[in-house]
Amino acid sequence: MKSTIKIFFAVFILAASVSLAQKNDDYSKYPGYFDFGNLSHFIKGDNVTEVNIDSHLLGMMSGSSDKSDDDFSQLIHGLKLIKVYSFDVKANEQKELLNKMNEMDKSLSSNNWDRIVKVKEPGEYTFVYIKPAENSKEISGLVVSTFEKNGEATFVNIVGSINMNAIGKLSHKFNIPSLNGFDNKKDN
Repeated sequence: MKSTIKIFFAVFILAASVSLAQKNDDYSKYPGYFDFGNLSHFIKGDNVTEVNIDSHLLGMMSGSSDKSDDDFSQLIHGLKLIKVYSFDVKANEQKELLNKMNEMDKSLSSNNWDRIVKVKEPGEYTFVYIKPAENSKEISGLVVSTFEKNGEATFVNIVGSINMNAIGKLSHKFNIPSLNGFDNKKDN
């Protein structure tokens, strides 16, 4: 009986350490990862949404998805991280945020990300970037940054193997507003 308990605890400790190792994955090593920098300066108040879904949770979701949602299961199977920040920006900080978005735009462009959407209208900015995988048949990352007239800013980074045909399902499933219909916008 004692050996059975020891084996159980050994297996439990091993499984827990593997789970923690997966959860503490260094996502910055993936080509589709983008560091937004410190946004905490802007993230204040009550209207804040922050989503961080790592590979461990994505794997669990993929495995628990039912047969009728097989496309969704296949989509999230290749993902490593979904990171979303959405928040209201105070009027006196909006210019600073727009400058930060322009810096991000330059950084992404200089690091071989392909901009597929650029919208700059009075009071509204939207940038959508994809990071082509080395085989250039897949996408290894997606970055979306938006600022709307009402002061709402949204930043999204999806890391991993992305099927662009199914990205709409992902935006619907996780209620990512900046991805809904982004393919209808034109690159300016």
